[in-house]
Amino acid sequence: MWRVTRGWHNYSDWLFAYIKRVGDGLSQLINVVIFFSDNPNESLSGRSYRQRERLFWGVCRVLIDALFWVLEKNHCQKSHEADKKRATQFLKQNGD
Repeated sequence: MWRVTRGWHNYSDWLFAYIKRVGDGLSQLINVVIFFSDNPNESLSGRSYRQRERLFWGVCRVLIDALFWVLEKNHCQKSHEADKKRATQFLKQNGD
């Protein structure tokens, strides 16, 4: 269980990381449930970047990148890279 050891700063870091994990999970859920993805571990942003050559996903990428522009530039590309990294780590931990 998480506990405060260095004051408010650690709590805000923990909260930010938690919100980011929840957002990532929701993105994956939306990608599977609403957009019928075959890959339950891919985020909506990552898929938008990977399939950006298709009209629908290219528009999604532009809209998502614009939405997250204040927080980070090239959000969809970074999400795609994070999805690949997570998949690589999973394979290393679980064989194959």
